Amino acid sequence: MTFAELNFFQSNEGRELLKKYGQEDEAALFRLLFSAAKKKEENYYSALVTLIKLRQKAKEKFSRSGEMFFTTLGLEQATEEKVAELIASRFLPDWKVVDLTCSIGGNLLSLAKRCRQVVAVDCDHENLICAQANAQVYGLNEKIEFIEGDASKNIIEDADAFFFDPARDREGKTKTRSILNSRPEIIKILPDLFKITRNVGIKISPAFDYQELALLPEEPEIEIISVDNNCKVAMLWFGDLKKDKRRASCFYGLNFCSLAGNDLIAKIPCPEKIEAYLHEPSKAISKAHLIDELAAAYSLKKISPFSSFLCSDKIIEAESSGFLKTFKLIEYGEFTERNLQTFLKFKKIERANIITKNFPLKPEDILKRFRIKEGGDLFLIFTSLRNEKRVYILVEKV
Repeated sequence: MTFAELNFFQSNEGRELLKKYGQEDEAALFRLLFSAAKKKEENYYSALVTLIKLRQKAKEKFSRSGEMFFTTLGLEQATEEKVAELIASRFLPDWKVVDLTCSIGGNLLSLAKRCRQVVAVDCDHENLICAQANAQVYGLNEKIEFIEGDASKNIIEDADAFFFDPARDREGKTKTRSILNSRPEIIKILPDLFKITRNVGIKISPAFDYQELALLPEEPEIEIISVDNNCKVAMLWFGDLKKDKRRASCFYGLNFCSLAGNDLIAKIPCPEKIEAYLHEPSKAISKAHLIDELAAAYSLKKISPFSSFLCSDKIIEAESSGFLKTFKLIEYGEFTERNLQTFLKFKKIERANIITKNFPLKPEDILKRFRIKEGGDLFLIFTSLRNEKRVYILVEKV
């Protein structure tokens, strides 16, 4: 979005157009563009349609999306509001925080709500004018200083803390998961930030490689944040922002739960037989390496040292539902092709949801090989027990 377009959409004429067409579907917006082109009235109509589409898409992320301004990439990379508020809650209210890569303001707005002052830096002019407009929507302009420039050249010396979400897009390539390919480069900029303060929070890809973290100047806390069992954000916390070694924070529906770990728990037992309930830890728990901590917190057992599945002889509290899926055990047996074919025929199972972990076959291989249709109320889980014996487990979701 250009400065001229932003000014137009903040004018009375622009606001009227946004109000008039803001709820139209994609087909109606296409007709609007076609009509404008035919009449040679294209001036702001292309930008109008783009903005309306982005606002409609942004409803999933922002409570005031209908008033906000976006670029396509800025919206795609923006942290959704409830996640941004969780991140901002780590920063102290009396701090001056520098957001080194503010983009359209996803994290910036929550930081400004929380903290005394925020300096917003971005090298992209369109991102920055969107961020300024969005700060105005939320009434936060007076708390934010905007700087257009490179993050590495705007390390503010009186900052109490730094937040940054480095770009992970690479021209002509897919997004990088590596902390070594970010812009600005995390490995290079972090020592410079530490000269000012160790209070640094960095948002990285949740698909990061743990081995790369050894390249950092000091060990961070790793927080994995998920929404409805989709890992959305990984945060690296340093200095006073660091509270634990690892943490999984899970939003599920209207609820939230969080679990921390510090490698101080006893060994989790593995029973000889799978008990009445089987539990699959959430993706955030698995990525944060907190399966043992989850088991200890809810008195669960591991079905194998090599598997992430847990079990128990009774149902557990509802508050843990953001941490795991719970299934009721129906039956299980040793996996061989003949055993499974006999079992499926005897139980008259033609349809099931397939889950595989620590198992040589993928779900699509099993569906094809054993002619099972996907879906229904039953789940077939394929994994290994503590003696490394491969098993099939028939369960239903609780």
